[in-house]
Amino acid sequence: MSIRCPGKNSWPELVGKNGESAKETIERENSNVRAIVLPEGSIVTKDFRCNRISWAIQVWKLTQHLQQEKKVRQREFIKAEIMSRCHGKNTWPELLGKSGETAKATVERENSNVSAIVLLEGTPVTRDFRCNRVRIFVNQHGHVVQVPHVG
Repeated sequence: MSIRCPGKNSWPELVGKNGESAKETIERENSNVRAIVLPEGSIVTKDFRCNRISWAIQVWKLTQHLQQEKKVRQREFIKAEIMSRCHGKNTWPELLGKSGETAKATVERENSNVSAIVLLEGTPVTRDFRCNRVRIFVNQHGHVVQVPHVG
């Protein structure tokens, strides 16, 4: 069962801020909430109340989420930076649903700098980036299931 609480209920901008300062901000931005600043590792009840923010737990969960999000953004930025140095066409969204072999031929015809590799979706691959490689992931019927791109 989902409980809707009135007012703002998330403060990602407060990660890394002083606890008392965060408490003031939370209570100012949602007058229905009483923020409780706890030392990390404090024992807390697991019951849910709309008028209480368990700051230590929320900060930990939010910190974990933001760290993961930051890693993803950094990877995407690095990938975009490297891709900008690759020559020729670098993505083929029009190949979704096509046969893997047709996709391979199209990719190699449209960008002579790359070798296309057809792989079954879920196949483990290295995470290195190469301007001369395009992985084409297909389902068990041989149809392309992800947008092929340089990498």
